[in-house]
Amino acid sequence: MPDTLLIVDDEESICKNLGKYFRGKGFDILMASDGESAIELCQTKPVGLVLLDIGLPGMSGLDVLKRIKTTLPNVGVIMITAYGDAETAVRAMKMKADDYILKPIDMTGLGIMVNNVLETYRTQSEVSDIKQQVSTLDSSVRLKETYNMIKALAGAIEAKDPFTKGHSYRVSQLSVEIGKRLGFNDEELEILEYGALLHDIGKIGVKEVILNKPGRLSAKEYAHIQRHPVIGEDIVKPVEIFHPVLTLIRSHHEHFDGRGYPDGLKGEKINIFARIVSVPDSFDAMTSDRPYREALSVNEALSRIDEAKGTQFDPQIVDIFIGGAIKIYDRYIM
Repeated sequence: MPDTLLIVDDEESICKNLGKYFRGKGFDILMASDGESAIELCQTKPVGLVLLDIGLPGMSGLDVLKRIKTTLPNVGVIMITAYGDAETAVRAMKMKADDYILKPIDMTGLGIMVNNVLETYRTQSEVSDIKQQVSTLDSSVRLKETYNMIKALAGAIEAKDPFTKGHSYRVSQLSVEIGKRLGFNDEELEILEYGALLHDIGKIGVKEVILNKPGRLSAKEYAHIQRHPVIGEDIVKPVEIFHPVLTLIRSHHEHFDGRGYPDGLKGEKINIFARIVSVPDSFDAMTSDRPYREALSVNEALSRIDEAKGTQFDPQIVDIFIGGAIKIYDRYIM
């Protein structure tokens, strides 16, 4: 179903030009020339995003923004303003406008802005849906009794990022092999297996355009993707049965030398399950095609893992991985 844009401006020519441009981009278009009509359309039609002029007659654009954000928080709003109203646009951002653009309008720039705002709301909706699914689980059951739900959650990640197909499963199996060689008991292996399946669940909260970007990420984009361990923890935290895997999810990108994220933990202050998962997680990423590069060979990936021993990775876990656990890898190529 196409996204619906509501264009609100008292200048008919601007409405027509914006409508023509975004219809050509596949959007459904609604138009209004005043604030009251705009609010009525938002309340009665499936509006996803409003392009809202600040200088409206009668009810001001800021008043319309306030009404929309108070009653319809899932509707995005981009403010349109003349150069002389730049300070007003900043006020609009403080009132939870999603972005603003100055007249005369750069159509290409506005198109990018519209896509970014809509992607943000889609991502937020996906996170909300996943949280709702997780919240239905019975906290009295054990992790292994939620296996189908865990697989479904892992599948939801791969639906957003097709380059990671089978990634969570392979990381889970390799992590369990490391755990066995460390002498873990059945309960610990269970935590490791299911926690590894869920380690990237927070990527549900990362925009697809960033996950699938073919080039180098900007600093802002990299900071966005670095939020996924915290988002993942937040998704599963309300359900008691997932509490044993919370730290694994949050800490699987911590580095042994303290230069990882999100908390900059160092050495054995990093949860042992997270230290284990980080090795096959990196190895499998290296040996898989990604939007920005082709897969490395197994030998090259192992060499890089070994080089990062003591910096990114726990040396003991690297030795176990290279010395034995990796031998099962061919069994789990999907």
